[in-house]
Amino acid sequence: MEPVANRWTMPGRQDNLQRAEALGFAALATQTPDQFLWLGAIATGTSWRLPVLDDAMLVDLAAKRITVTSGQEVGPAWRILALHYLAITARPERLDPQITFADLPGGRTYSSVYQQRAIARLCATAGRDEQRMRSAALALGGSEATGGDVAFDFAVFPRLGLRAIWHARDDEFPPSATLLLPSNIESYFCIEDIVVLSERLVSRLGGGRF
Repeated sequence: MEPVANRWTMPGRQDNLQRAEALGFAALATQTPDQFLWLGAIATGTSWRLPVLDDAMLVDLAAKRITVTSGQEVGPAWRILALHYLAITARPERLDPQITFADLPGGRTYSSVYQQRAIARLCATAGRDEQRMRSAALALGGSEATGGDVAFDFAVFPRLGLRAIWHARDDEFPPSATLLLPSNIESYFCIEDIVVLSERLVSRLGGGRF
């Protein structure tokens, strides 16, 4: 896991997850308390409490452990995303989600991957019908927004939100969806992380765990 312009890249499949996490925690060891607070984390002893969607992650710097409030260990993808988010040293402006993944400078390279791992999966799970989409979004702490037949904003991390816009099926087409991102999201995450972030949001909407 290497830093790129104040961001951290998602570890590749062949990378050792333990080493990737160790590097992430090492980066947090040099992070200033003011920056943790600016990123929306709250100090709780040796841990930082980071609100994420409908829950919070407790990032224990001493134990190098990340759990949700129930005590459940956070899965690998969410662990790396949380470490990357908290390792940000810049202070990007907080912007509303207004652009699609394909609008990002590096988005076209991953557009087909993004479509399958995020958009198609959303339409096949929580986005199969309006009631299912609405119930899943509200359960995850989503707030109603404008767009499509149903739209919700999600505070994925304290300073970073995504918007899911859902369109109902009609006589010719099945349900469809769009995920909107802040235009400066690459100041927070690299392209690979953005794919994983979107995928993990969709997974949670479909009933998946952290």
